[in-house]
Amino acid sequence: MASLDRVKVLVLGDSGVGKSSLVHLLCQNQVLGNPSWTVGCSVDVRVHDYKEGTPEEKTYYIELWDVGGSVGSASSVKSTRAVFYNSVNGIILVHDLTNKKSSQNLYRWSLEALNRDLVPTGVLVTNGIAQIHGT
Repeated sequence: MASLDRVKVLVLGDSGVGKSSLVHLLCQNQVLGNPSWTVGCSVDVRVHDYKEGTPEEKTYYIELWDVGGSVGSASSVKSTRAVFYNSVNGIILVHDLTNKKSSQNLYRWSLEALNRDLVPTGVLVTNGIAQIHGT
């Protein structure tokens, strides 16, 4: 078996917007019935075969890091989250269309990520509809 390349993706957004449900759906292929609040961070994994069945086939070990959604401006909250930003390959920003504040806070989440020199590749998820954002 060939070695697996690791890809680390942060899932960011306010509390209660569906980050845990999205991660569970992507990794387990099933809806999460009654999600609980994420404290700190939760990591789930999915193995993905890129270009399966071709000479360019490559297997990736995708880690989806569901980061707790406190967007507080307190430096203690941001410094606690800082450890999750190490060696990140991409981000998924999640918000809730029925919660205007969560949409407005996407800017703060993206700034926090970009201020850490992250790869500017990501996906914006709006109530389950994915839109490519970035390169």
